[in-house]
Amino acid sequence: MRRLIENDPEEVAAPMADLFAAGGKRVRPALVLLAAKCGSYDLERLTPAAMAVELTHAATLVHDDVIDRAQVRRGRPTVAAQLGDEPAIVVGDFYFAKAYEQAALTDSPQVVAILASAVMDICAGEVRQQSIRHRYDTTIEEYMRWIEAKTATLLAACCDIGALLAGIDSTQRSALRAYGRLLGLAFQIADDVLDYEGSEDEIGKPIGHDIAEGFATLPLMLAMEDAPIAAKLGRILQLGKELSVAEAQAVVDLVRASRGPQRAIERARELSASARRHLESLGTGDAATALESLTTYVVSRKL
Repeated sequence: MRRLIENDPEEVAAPMADLFAAGGKRVRPALVLLAAKCGSYDLERLTPAAMAVELTHAATLVHDDVIDRAQVRRGRPTVAAQLGDEPAIVVGDFYFAKAYEQAALTDSPQVVAILASAVMDICAGEVRQQSIRHRYDTTIEEYMRWIEAKTATLLAACCDIGALLAGIDSTQRSALRAYGRLLGLAFQIADDVLDYEGSEDEIGKPIGHDIAEGFATLPLMLAMEDAPIAAKLGRILQLGKELSVAEAQAVVDLVRASRGPQRAIERARELSASARRHLESLGTGDAATALESLTTYVVSRKL
C-alpha cells in the first residue's frame, strides 16, 4: 500500500501517506483475505482487492473529516486541517478512483460492482446523517440504518469480495457477507461507546466528537431512557441547537453517569454473537478462528 501511494503525484500522495503512517486497524483488507482463506486462496488476485477496500475506507475518512470539520484523526492533523477543505475533497476523490483501479486488477467486474454499491450506500447514508444533525430525538431505528450505511455495508462487501474471489459456494458466501454486516454494526456501536467512555489518547480524537457535531448515537439514546438523566439532557439538547463546548462536555458527563454506554456495548456483544453464528458452516480452520476472534476484538478494543 505504501509503495502504491509513493508512485502517486506528490500533491495527493503526501497527505494520504501521512494518514496511513498514523496507523489504523486494517480490518477491511484483513476481512477480504480471511474470507478468501475459507476457499481457494490466490494472493496475487486478492492483494489488489484488499488494497481497494482499504483505499476506499481511507477516502471516506478524508471526506468525513471535511464534513465533520474534524481537525485531528489518529492523533494527527486531518488532510482537511493540513490542506483545506477543497484540496482534501480532491484527495479523497483521487483515492476513490484509485480504489476502483485496484478493484479492476482482480479481473472481476463483480468486485468493482460490489465496491461501487457499497460506496453508493455510504454516500446515501452520509446524506441521511446530515439530515438528522442537531436532531437529538433520533430513533434507534434511524441510528441502526445510519451505521449500516456508514460501517456495516463496507465490511459486508469485504467479506463478499474475498468469498467471491476464492470461489466459495453461494451459501457460505452469503454467510460470510451476513457475518461482515453484523460485525460492522457491532464495530460501529463499540466505536460510539468509545466516543463517550474512552480517552483522547486512546481513540486519537476528542471525546464526545459526535455529540459536539450534533449527532445522537446509541449510548445517548439509551441514556435518554433513564428519566432523571433524560430530564437533565433535555434541558441541553434542544432541537436544532448547536452545542457549545461546555454543553457537549455536560452531555458526555451525563451519558457516562448513566447505563447508556453499558447497555450499548451489550447490544454490540449481541450483534457480535450473531456474527459468530454465521461462521459455523465454515468449519474450524485458521481463517474461521481468526474471523471468530474479530467478533471479540471489535467490542473490547481501545483503538
